[in-house]
Order: sequence, then C-alpha cells, then structure tokens
Amino acid sequence: MHSCQSIRKLLALIVLVLSLTLTSNSVYASFALPDVAATDADGVAKVKEGMALFKANCASCHAIDKKVIGPALSGVWDRWESEAKLESWVHNPSKFLESGDPYAQVLKSNDITSVMTAFPQLTPEQINSILMYIKNPNAGAPAEAAPAATATADAGGKGNTNWYIWALIGFLVVLAGLLWNITSKIDKTIKEKNGEKVDDTPLGKKIFSKKTLYVLLLIGAILLVVNIFHGAMDLGRSQGYAPDQPIRFSHALHVGQNQIECQYCHIGVEKSRHASIPGTQICMNCHKYVQEGPKYGKEEIAKIYDYAGWDPDKTKFVRAPKNIEWVKIHNLPDHVYFNHSQHVKVGGIKCQTCHGKVEEYEVMKQFAPLSMGWCINCHRQTEVKFTENKYYSVFQKYQEELKKGTKAKVTVADIGGTECQKCHY
Repeated sequence: MHSCQSIRKLLALIVLVLSLTLTSNSVYASFALPDVAATDADGVAKVKEGMALFKANCASCHAIDKKVIGPALSGVWDRWESEAKLESWVHNPSKFLESGDPYAQVLKSNDITSVMTAFPQLTPEQINSILMYIKNPNAGAPAEAAPAATATADAGGKGNTNWYIWALIGFLVVLAGLLWNITSKIDKTIKEKNGEKVDDTPLGKKIFSKKTLYVLLLIGAILLVVNIFHGAMDLGRSQGYAPDQPIRFSHALHVGQNQIECQYCHIGVEKSRHASIPGTQICMNCHKYVQEGPKYGKEEIAKIYDYAGWDPDKTKFVRAPKNIEWVKIHNLPDHVYFNHSQHVKVGGIKCQTCHGKVEEYEVMKQFAPLSMGWCINCHRQTEVKFTENKYYSVFQKYQEELKKGTKAKVTVADIGGTECQKCHY
C-alpha cells in the first residue's frame, strides 16, 4: 500500500511537469505580423501612424532594440499567445496580472516592481499599428536625399541670378559705350556742317577727359547713396543668420524625422508673447532614455547630460542643472512689439510662415528678413479666419458684410494691422 502511494505521487509529479511544459509552450506561442515593403503604400501609412502613436505613448519607457525603463519591444509578438491578450495587457495591466492567465503568472515571476501605465484609450487598430511600427521601424523613415537636393537647387538658383545680373551690367556698359560713340559722331557732324573746325581727339584723351571724370563721380555718388540707404534698411537685420550653438541640435531630425511638435519644446508659443527657449529638463524628458543620436552618436547628448547634471551610468541626477546658453537667432528691435500667441493661437499662423521649412534645417537659421515692409505685406495679404474664431466676434460690421456677401474676405490690414500703434506704442 505504501508503494502504491509513492507511485501515485510520482505520477502526479510527472503530470504536473508535463502540464507546466505544455502551459509554457502555449504561453510563448506567437502571433503573426507582416513585413512591410517600401512599395506598400497602405503598409507604410500604417507604420507611420504606429510611429506617431509609439512616440506619444510608449517612448518614455520603451525602446525597440534596448531596455529603458521597460523591456525592449522588438519581438514582443513572439512572447504573447495572441494579439487579443496583448491588447488586454495594454488596456489594463493590473487587471491582466490578476486574471489568472498563465502568462500573467510568468510576468509576476519576473518580479515587476512597477506596473505599466494603462492605455484604455488605444483601439485594437492603433495597438496593431504600433506593433507594425515596432516590427518595421524603417518602413516609415523619410528619404534623406531631399534636403540636399533642395540645397543644391537653391545654390543653383543663386548662381543663375548672379550670372544674369553680371550679364545685364556688361550689356549696359557696352550699350553706354556705343551711345557715347554715336553721340560724339553726331556732335562732330553738326559742328562740321555749321562750318566749325573739329579736331580729332585721341581715344585715350576721350576716356580720361573731364566729362568722363564727372560721369564717374556722379555714378560713384549714386552708388554711395544707394549703399548707405540699403545699409540703413538692413541695420539690425540678420536674414540667413545661422550661428553655432553650444549643442548641435538638428531640427531636421527632431521635427522632420521624429515629428516632434514645435510646441513641445517652445512651450510659450500659444500662450505668451515669447515662444520661449527650451530648458534643459525638456531635453532630458527624452534623453534620459535616448542616449545616442544617428549622426553625432553620444557626443552631443553627453553635453546635455553635463548641463543637466545627469549621470547616465547611475541613471540619476548627481548635481544641480545649468541652463544651456543657446544663441538667439531671431531678434527684433526694442521698439517693435510682437506677440507669438496672437499669431499662432488666434491667427492660426503656421511656424513655417515666418521661420521657413524648419523640418528641413540641420542648422537653424533666420529665414525671413523680419523687416517692417515684410510684416506689412503679410498683414495686407493674410485673411483673418472670422468664421472659425470667436475672438473676432466683436467686429460686427465685418461679420454682417461677410454673411451678406458684400465682402469676400477680411485681411489683417482691415482690422488695424497696418496701424503704427499696433507694433509701436
């Protein structure tokens, strides 16, 4: 009898081991995700949607190919039995851990110190898009050659413009010489016809005559006045100014490739006169986890850590932070008033209108001249979005004219955008 009990215990142990083995195999069963080719337009669009969702919801704790706060997500589809269970985990991790699911027991055995944030707002389609991006991270990457091609085209355009100007100057010089020669001959013919004796003047004497000197002095005076005039107009302007910064920051990478909104770094642009320069902590929101860049490696990010007082090896702040001394690029005279929130929040003006294609700039530069004439022309041409913004409800006369159809549109100039006191008071 005693031997039978031993045999039963042994059989029970064998059954338990087999069941655990089968359970383990079923837990780590995977579900399929397709590979996306660059020619698959629908697939690429879904990957891009997943990339945006990943950066908005997951990137603070996860990376694709390395551990951050949470584990690396590459191959996550191989660790789950079905996509439906993974969706349950994303929607409510705490509930899934208490569900009794076999894989929940595996997750508990991993000694989870902090449970993942729940994302109940994500739909199954959005979660699938994120997974598609994780499996195909390069499918939605933008082409690298476009900015270079644009720069080449710009350079070619400038070269063509300079060639045209010099050709025009050469033509005018030749024309002036021909006219001078013709008028001299006509003058000589008239004098001879009137019986006057005309001596042939050598060419050298003609060229270095007093008349030539007076003409050259007149041209020089005109050029001097024009130069002084344009110099006075350009005083304080810095169109094309692109200074070196303490940290090489690429807008093409952050705004163009990673699609980070301008307002994330320039937090005052919708609610303040000033757009505000990002502080060190804004950089650290991402760079606690992103420790290496695609172009400069760890070199430039190490400078951020130095300013922030962050030790990447200890993963904590070890000293007080310092402000990054960014070099200001866009400067207006002290007597000029400009409000970012008025233009961005109320007017709905895009950043690119004044700052150019920022998403293509490797080095930030001043795009527009920021002159008074440039601003006035913009105010004369820009249509105010009356019907879309209650801010303009006080302009009852224009509201009625728009409803009646007697006025096609209202520009900034119509509501006082060209009055001196709007910008100078």
